Amino acid sequence: MLEIGRAMHALGSPSYRVEDSMDACCRALGLQGSFFSTPTAIMAALGERGGEATTHLLRVQPGAHDLGRLAELYAIRDLVVGGRLSPQDGLLRVQAVMASPSQQRPMLDVLAHGLAGAGAGVLFGGGALEVAVAGVAGLVVGLISIVSSWRPGLGDVQAPLACAVVAFLVHLAAACGLAVDATVATFAAIVVLLPGLSFTTALAELAMRHLASGSARLMGTLAVLLTMAVGVGIGDRCAEALVGALTPPVVDRLPLAWHLLALASTWIAFVILLRARRNQTLWMLLAVAIGYGGARLGAEVLGRELGAFVGALGVALAANVFARWQRRPAAVMRTPGLMLLVPGSLGLRGLTTALSDSSQSVPFLFQMALVGGSIVAGLLMAGVLLPPPLDVEPDSRRLA
Repeated sequence: MLEIGRAMHALGSPSYRVEDSMDACCRALGLQGSFFSTPTAIMAALGERGGEATTHLLRVQPGAHDLGRLAELYAIRDLVVGGRLSPQDGLLRVQAVMASPSQQRPMLDVLAHGLAGAGAGVLFGGGALEVAVAGVAGLVVGLISIVSSWRPGLGDVQAPLACAVVAFLVHLAAACGLAVDATVATFAAIVVLLPGLSFTTALAELAMRHLASGSARLMGTLAVLLTMAVGVGIGDRCAEALVGALTPPVVDRLPLAWHLLALASTWIAFVILLRARRNQTLWMLLAVAIGYGGARLGAEVLGRELGAFVGALGVALAANVFARWQRRPAAVMRTPGLMLLVPGSLGLRGLTTALSDSSQSVPFLFQMALVGGSIVAGLLMAGVLLPPPLDVEPDSRRLA
């Protein structure tokens, strides 16, 4: 129970999923337990029914999403809960999954950052130049992330460093004669670094009454956004001191056909960055299409902020159907589908705007909160309309 909780946490699962899985294993093994998961620690009290409990404290760190290994953990959990695998063999399998090397492919990761930047350039309303510059700058972000993985000391400053470098380079490119909207190109290039999914997860945990975990994750997300905003500000101001201020050009938005190419580019980037297995890729494509289509439809009917509710509802319903039918984690579809909807770019734009005019930053921050709330409302509604598989404990059925 302790090891599967630690493993799920390391692969990006929210607190309610970690606690529910540990509780399901506890009941299946005839024990009684109480579990408390936060972004940096897991506490568990375990013991025989009616006996004295032993308290355990696991020090953990928030991990990156790895959909391939997460699916293996869910399969092991289901086998143990169903009595088809002994706890001892389950422990060995969990340890083997976590000991197996992640699918680290440096050059593919760099390419994925470039594809994500180019795709975001289209979805953020950029033109052909913005897409091209964002794609190239995304490659730079990917290279910085690879260097950071080789030098552990750079990990904590990876996001603000990448933001500063990208903002500086994009500003220089615009000053050298390219009629590019530097704001759109910069935000698109660093889209992979934005903690929008973490922000939405924090709101979901708060809605699920996991107040300690949700509050800690929310503050961590805001801290990351602040450091990224400072990084963008430093890079932009340094370039401005070197070549002067920019006048934003008029951008001609690309036609709808480009959005289809952007979705394909984003899907490929998600497959690489989320460490998906081959049998998960088409499901991820379906999730991306549902999220995008639902958000556009919702925006036409309800407005931009509330449109995210429709997209999140569609993604979560599809993810629950997938989990019931395929007996795999709903995160395989839910994570890539929601990554298109999360409002990290709004928060970063609001904070960077505050560096020059704080009064103009407030609308962006309110939009971020509204979009995040709309996504969580869609997830909660989906959990009511179509709960996840029955072998998942009641608390997690409310939110896929």
